[in-house]
Amino acid sequence: MNSKYLWTALAALIFLNGCNQDESSTLSTAVEPPKTDVELLNEQEWDDNRVYVTKDNYILMKEANGTIPGIMKPCFVVNSAKEWPREDLSNADSYDLPRVDFRWNNGKHDAYSVMTEKQIYEARDKIWSIKTDGTDLRLVTDFLDVVPMNKQNEAVPIRMMRRSPNNHYLAWSDSVNKVIFDLKTQESIVLGSDLGHSQFLWAEDSSYLYFEDRAKYWKYEITTGKTTQMDDDFHFSEVGVIYGGKRYVVSDFGVVIYDELTDERLLSFGYPSKGDEIYSQFVKDYNVRKDFHMKTRSISPDGKYAWGESSKYRFFMNTETQEVRTEKIVRSEVGDYQYFEQLGLNANYVRDGAGGVIFLKLSEDKTVPKDKWMNWPQVCSGHSATLSWLYNGFANNGAFVKEDK
Repeated sequence: MNSKYLWTALAALIFLNGCNQDESSTLSTAVEPPKTDVELLNEQEWDDNRVYVTKDNYILMKEANGTIPGIMKPCFVVNSAKEWPREDLSNADSYDLPRVDFRWNNGKHDAYSVMTEKQIYEARDKIWSIKTDGTDLRLVTDFLDVVPMNKQNEAVPIRMMRRSPNNHYLAWSDSVNKVIFDLKTQESIVLGSDLGHSQFLWAEDSSYLYFEDRAKYWKYEITTGKTTQMDDDFHFSEVGVIYGGKRYVVSDFGVVIYDELTDERLLSFGYPSKGDEIYSQFVKDYNVRKDFHMKTRSISPDGKYAWGESSKYRFFMNTETQEVRTEKIVRSEVGDYQYFEQLGLNANYVRDGAGGVIFLKLSEDKTVPKDKWMNWPQVCSGHSATLSWLYNGFANNGAFVKEDK
């Protein structure tokens, strides 16, 4: 794994000097170019065994905690984000595994001193991406074309991000702006600028995006730039997916599925349902109802599985069979359906967190295996990293690691 990050030495340039005396020639000695700053840094002995990527950025290899000893994972120290490699759609190696978008302010804001322009830039939220196995960190956007640097308002708080299925576009929002970022052109389109709630949902073929602005739902078409307001009875949610012609909506209390072409409501289910003993109390009593309100939710790339966590319960749902598994949260114990923030294809893998990562291959019955888990620090600089969202989820058949390695 280290080889992905070690900068190899430049090949020595060999100059051939020859003469045609008696039809023979003689090779000159090889002339080595001067070493780069990165090569010189990496020749030094560092107590933490860091490996420099650029002169201001380096990687620490740390042993992951878990049931398998000796697994080393990279932890990234980024002191100059502008020097860090950006996500590149033309680099096929970046897309051989599922990936995760997340927000990270790689520098720290100091409210008690005057900060330089560079310090302010590093302390701002940016959007990054990484493979699910913890490798190939990339800067996606620092979005300074949309929100210029402002010394009186150093931080732009990212609220949400959703990647298009073709990986080409990233929809993101802060406390005001709703934006589409084009990774190919590095250009941004502002869809709305309202203080209200943000939601995004991409078309299966990435040709359009649903978004929320000014308490209304809208549809933005990528090729034409046309924006259309949706009817009041149209629904989607901040957690959902369009796949196989169906629109999956993970709501506060379950899943609703629509036909994407006709907007016909096909089915809805959740917990509690009418057949459950607590249902009558759930309907009548707000205090009972809020115990089941899913504050954290996720969905698999094809919509087959969905997950949610309320203040008291966790729910794991199969949208094909409408089976809902539940567990009551016990804070002192690891639950069967815990750490499902990023839910992989076929619910074979889950991943939780961004600054620190919890990584699990689920058991055959789709529960957390207590004897097979791993966690590691993913970022080793800055202030915080949050809001992970899975994309490129069908790569490697949905597996979060190369299982043959």
